[in-house]
Amino acid sequence: MTYWPVPQSNNKTIPVSGQPGSFWEDRGDRHHAGVDMYAPELSDVVAIEDGVVVEVKVFSGPEMVHYWNVTHSVFIKNSAGKFLRYAELHDAVVKAGDVVKGGQLVGHVGAILDLDKINETSPEYVQKLKKKGLPAMLHFEIYTQIPDNKIKYMGGNYFHTEMPADLVDPTPYLQSIDGDR
Repeated sequence: MTYWPVPQSNNKTIPVSGQPGSFWEDRGDRHHAGVDMYAPELSDVVAIEDGVVVEVKVFSGPEMVHYWNVTHSVFIKNSAGKFLRYAELHDAVVKAGDVVKGGQLVGHVGAILDLDKINETSPEYVQKLKKKGLPAMLHFEIYTQIPDNKIKYMGGNYFHTEMPADLVDPTPYLQSIDGDR
């Protein structure tokens, strides 16, 4: 059985190509590496399926981009050998080496955007999120291996036009989830 990663999400649909928060969305100077699922800050984030936590680390912070809050990411290797990144988390309640079961809490949704620091000089897609009041989300990515980030990566975005070979579109995977959505 698989589980929807944010059971308390506002909208349990997946952004499709061209929508804000969709996979490989063109953001002008960068491409979005995953799918964003908007949810209230501190909503539970659960493992979609069984796996092993391979990495937990800081994902974003104001020292990277002035309007970002500190958030965290958790990489879980699933039974198919794919690496699932749960990111923009307020916190992580698991650590590297933990074995997790599908549906198990891994962290909580974080508010990546500090709305008070977003202005007309911020990227357009960030200004749109502020206008919509969407500072909190789960950012979700899939890889065939832990990325080495030879291509510049920051905050869920690649600053390159070509998609890395190890990056997988998570949309079909999320659409296949048979748990409660």
